[in-house]
Amino acid sequence: MVQSIGITKDNVDTWKLFLKDSVKFVDMYRSLLDTYVLDFFTEDLWNHIKPGWREALIGLTPSQLADFLCDNSQSPEKVWPLSLQALRISAFTYTLPRKSVTTDASFKAYLKKHKIQQDLSSEYSSCTTNFKQGSFCSKASNSDTTRQNVVNDNYETNLSKNYPLQETAVVSWEEAFSELSPKTGQHKLLQHVFRRHLKPKKQHEVARLAYIAGNVARCACSSTMVDVGSGQGHLSRFLAYGHDVRVLCLEAQGEFVRGAKKFDNQLKETVEKMHRKYENLPPLPPPPRHTHCHLEPNMDPEVFREVVTSAWPELESCGFEHGLLGLHTCGDLGPTLLRIFANSPACHGVVSVGCCYMKLTVNDTGIAYPGYPMSKFVQSLKGNHLSYEAREVACHAIEMYSQRLHLGADNLKVHCYRAALEDIIVKHWPEHRHAGLRSVNHAHKMDFAEYAEAAVSRLKNVSLNKEDLNSEKTKENLSRWMQVR
Repeated sequence: MVQSIGITKDNVDTWKLFLKDSVKFVDMYRSLLDTYVLDFFTEDLWNHIKPGWREALIGLTPSQLADFLCDNSQSPEKVWPLSLQALRISAFTYTLPRKSVTTDASFKAYLKKHKIQQDLSSEYSSCTTNFKQGSFCSKASNSDTTRQNVVNDNYETNLSKNYPLQETAVVSWEEAFSELSPKTGQHKLLQHVFRRHLKPKKQHEVARLAYIAGNVARCACSSTMVDVGSGQGHLSRFLAYGHDVRVLCLEAQGEFVRGAKKFDNQLKETVEKMHRKYENLPPLPPPPRHTHCHLEPNMDPEVFREVVTSAWPELESCGFEHGLLGLHTCGDLGPTLLRIFANSPACHGVVSVGCCYMKLTVNDTGIAYPGYPMSKFVQSLKGNHLSYEAREVACHAIEMYSQRLHLGADNLKVHCYRAALEDIIVKHWPEHRHAGLRSVNHAHKMDFAEYAEAAVSRLKNVSLNKEDLNSEKTKENLSRWMQVR
């Protein structure tokens, strides 16, 4: 199973064909994408499906439905309509790799194949950090030079000798679940100072992305990264102190900047205790720097340069060599990073994990710099539009839904509950159609009336009556929960 893909000048035409066919496929089944499950009853979605499809799908057990969605190796036990089989096969064909990455081998191979290695004789090699806080552009010593050679098998060993905080900076690349301690649920290879304030999921993300960004920074970006949308600085802190990378944090919300500085100070207090415990420790690597900034989709690269260098002037004297970093680049922020990368000669790499695709602006709204599609090629394709509903579907992991199906369909009753409640809301309060309702824990263990009252408790001027909650229409809707799942 392929776990990663690479696009080069040699295969770009192949990927253009892939995109062309993908857009055509999406356009063919737009009616399935442009819907919400909560509209199941209000828009009679079940009867929008072909009769043959309904007959095939309604007979599936929850586990069979999970396999239908996620396991291309499974064959149906009975003959399905050819159109349904074609949909399934096409969906697998035009899906990018979704298997978890269990090794960093392909990443390292990519760096070696494209010779993305720092030329230590180049001008900017003298601008690498020599472990003296705030020191720039001093001639690197032999030991410093060793630290910069990342694309080799000794990187982990070299880094661990530099500073106690870096002893576990490089996380072994295994299955995600094996990274967490069975006893505490915390990341086994992150020191407490880096786990603080982070849930296990975020610990995993920070550890993995810092490893990738650290390699990219050292290989191609003069050991300098600009973390955009840095939040409270958890990733930047680990990248700076754990991987010895200079990091500038750009964050649009002032309260997050203040929080990041607070957590930086907490780490410094921990280091002071460490200095009392260990003798002859080198100075702490330069801390991340934080500045308040909001990036616009059409931001001029020179304006961006001015923002960064005004916060860290020494970077200018090093040629402004840097990379861009973003964890959870929400909506248009991801495309904005790509534009800056493409238009800024000094930016040599970008590491971005996007989220909230429904917040992407689209090109049919008349804006000059849409978040989707960025590519002029995709813009030229007929049927490239993605609705808000389709973009929101893209935010959900089908593996999570499949896992819930394997656990049993009962815990998916909430989908039917929500659709039945929407039917009542639209009937009496159409202005609240698609309103965000209160999340109700363990809803499948409640009766519908109890769930409904809790879900609408924060909606103004909405008071459910028993007649609606117990009407024949509502009972009929609830009896169809196996269709909704």
